[in-house]
Amino acid sequence: MGQSSSSQNGKGIPPGPWNPFVVLGIPRSPAEILTDMSRYYGPVFSFRMIGAPLTVVLNNYEVIREALIDNSDAFPTRVTSPLRHSWGIKGRLFYSLGEDQKIIRKFVLDGLKHFQEGILFQKVSEEARHLCNAFDKQNGEGIETTHLLTLASGNIMSILNFGKRYDYNDETIIKLMEHLDYLFLALKPGNPVQQFPWLYDTFLYRKLKESQEYVKHFIQEEIKSHRATLDPANPRDFIDMYLMRIEGNDPDDLFNDERAWFTIKDVFSASSNPSAAALQWMIALVCRHQEMQEKIYEEIQTVIGNERLPAFSDLQKMPFTHAFMMEVIRYRSVAPFGTREVFRDVVIDGYNIPKGSRVFLNYWAAERDPEKWDNPEEFIPERFLNADGTDVIKKKFNIPLGIGHRDCMGQTLANMEMFLFGTNLIQKFHLKFSPDEPEPPLVGICGTLVVCEKFKLCAIRR
Repeated sequence: MGQSSSSQNGKGIPPGPWNPFVVLGIPRSPAEILTDMSRYYGPVFSFRMIGAPLTVVLNNYEVIREALIDNSDAFPTRVTSPLRHSWGIKGRLFYSLGEDQKIIRKFVLDGLKHFQEGILFQKVSEEARHLCNAFDKQNGEGIETTHLLTLASGNIMSILNFGKRYDYNDETIIKLMEHLDYLFLALKPGNPVQQFPWLYDTFLYRKLKESQEYVKHFIQEEIKSHRATLDPANPRDFIDMYLMRIEGNDPDDLFNDERAWFTIKDVFSASSNPSAAALQWMIALVCRHQEMQEKIYEEIQTVIGNERLPAFSDLQKMPFTHAFMMEVIRYRSVAPFGTREVFRDVVIDGYNIPKGSRVFLNYWAAERDPEKWDNPEEFIPERFLNADGTDVIKKKFNIPLGIGHRDCMGQTLANMEMFLFGTNLIQKFHLKFSPDEPEPPLVGICGTLVVCEKFKLCAIRR
């Protein structure tokens, strides 16, 4: 039995389950549950959770596009839970409203453009060499990769935000990334603390509070250090750029001392965690598909050789590698959901979605739509290649990182990391799962991101 409603303007409220607890789906991931429900209820359905407004789930390209492109003014910002409201949303990259959102987003985009045109390629290439050296030190023995790949990606955002990189054995970056990873896993949709913020101060969420406070203190100390050495003529990183925007101590100012740490946290975590997750999936999948790893290696030999390091511009000359990366992101959509607040009554696919509702954008389902993808549960990079494999085909319905004015800002950086880290490793090593342990299932662990299970691999010098 599903819920229903009639209206003069359409088919009424989207159908959906009466029992909201089926959405929690413990221990299955929310992405899998909502995708299965879409096959029963259709591409648009709804449900209600206790203490929350009506939630509508959009599950294919057409309805997501109808919402975010054709009716973008109705969905201007991400869902802001009572917990995030209690923390404050002004100045937040993901949750600011109206003109504030435009200003903060422009600040981040301008910063990314500034660094991408300057130091970014050089720093990613340098970090790739550090990563290869760390793999080489294992002498072909089994190595648990999650730690190294997370720290390599974290170092890129550390350089962009704090102006420094850390050694992979440095407890500073290790602890920071561990706490950020925990926040991503803990603050997933459906966690009761999102709707009942008073739980945040109970023993049930002690670890969540500890992680939040650790990250806050870490960034505030970096801001204090930066302020003492700031040279406005030569900004080193995002913290410097933020400090240069502060005009006073008015708490109503968008850029101020009190909320500086939150903005920097958003900038750091917006790219470091998704980039690390995508890189881990790429390495896991080249280990599983050895014949595909050899195709990538052949392209490396043809385009790059062994005498020089890969450059990001090489990607355009390596169609199979490019298609492999695109299939990684489709196959294991790193960010399975987007969310939006509904700011006006709107009709999507004929269904009425009232103002005040919230919308889940189910990219996981869209990337597995059997009407768009042949054998969507299989890993097939060739689906992004033309018939003779010489050119990459862009598919408009491929939206693993979203569409519209709030699509992924760090997509170029994520692609650069995947390509440069991945090709540097494959250029130097043959990668395979460790024979001493079972192969990982590669199903994924779903929180705010879908992360790969931990695994060990052997990196054999070529």
